[in-house]
Amino acid sequence: MDNYAIRKIENNHYMIFYSHWNINNKIVYILNFYNVESIFDEKDRQTFAILVTDIIILIVAFIAIFIFSKFLTNPISSLNKTSKMIASGKFNERVNIKSKDEIGELAESFNIMAQQIENKINELNIQVKQKNDFINSFTHEIKTPMTAIIGYSDLLRLKKCDEEITQKALNYIYFESKRLESLSFKLMKLMSITEEKIEKNNIKVNDLVERVVKVETDILENIKIETDIEPSIVIGDFELLEVVMRNLIENAKKAEPKDNKVIIKGNKIENQKYRISIIDKGKGIPKEHINRITEDFYMVDKSRSRKCGGTGIGLSLVKKILLFHKTDIYIESEVDIGTTVYFDLEEGE
Repeated sequence: MDNYAIRKIENNHYMIFYSHWNINNKIVYILNFYNVESIFDEKDRQTFAILVTDIIILIVAFIAIFIFSKFLTNPISSLNKTSKMIASGKFNERVNIKSKDEIGELAESFNIMAQQIENKINELNIQVKQKNDFINSFTHEIKTPMTAIIGYSDLLRLKKCDEEITQKALNYIYFESKRLESLSFKLMKLMSITEEKIEKNNIKVNDLVERVVKVETDILENIKIETDIEPSIVIGDFELLEVVMRNLIENAKKAEPKDNKVIIKGNKIENQKYRISIIDKGKGIPKEHINRITEDFYMVDKSRSRKCGGTGIGLSLVKKILLFHKTDIYIESEVDIGTTVYFDLEEGE
């Protein structure tokens, strides 16, 4: 065989083999034709099958890649969606991703961050509400005395009154002005204590009590202050603790103690603490009011408090000061028997 060739003849493929021979000095050519159309049909069939298989593999691969990419990107999309909802003000939204991979850790950190943001927003909302309530209460508190002061002042300015009316008007103006002055000082203290850092020092309890008794004795009428103090040193701010004790003593006086006495007691207790108690045998406080009397402007008996010059923020101020001393105010009281108010301080060296 010298060579071969494949030719398409009348829609059929033929394989042609040709060779030549030298016979008796003559060249003889021999051609052989074979129909190989079936081979080409099989080739086309296999080519089509491979093409279809490749397409199916590509489709399956695309679907698998799509599903896998969705599996990977869904948590990120969820994080993105939740972050947008939080940014729009829905601070209670959270990401629900439970995987233990890096995305799961990111989701957990994101939820912690969102919770902290929600807590902070709620805290700010509470502070805004408290501030608004405080302003509204303060406005209401000063409205009545200011109206009366303006009225009496206008009366004295425009009309000549007899001595009795003049004295009554002047007394009212004076005492209400003093009450408003006291209220203003307390408000400034409430605001400044919230913003300023308190510097704590060692304080001799006897010095603190002696100072308070001296000042309050000059102010209180028909009230005797008795002391029972165990010597010690406490940690705190002298002036602020003086404000605390003076407020508590004045509240005890307003309770109208039957024996006209207010007792200051100080004694050491466990865990390096020192307890200061203000005790009276006055009217007492109903149980339903005890948990609320440290709120701003809250009064158990508004008529008696106003009559005695009360502002309704004394115990609120006391509570704020004591919180800065890492303690609190505690009240034990029975109606018509008396009240004991106490707080604990850390002992110094």
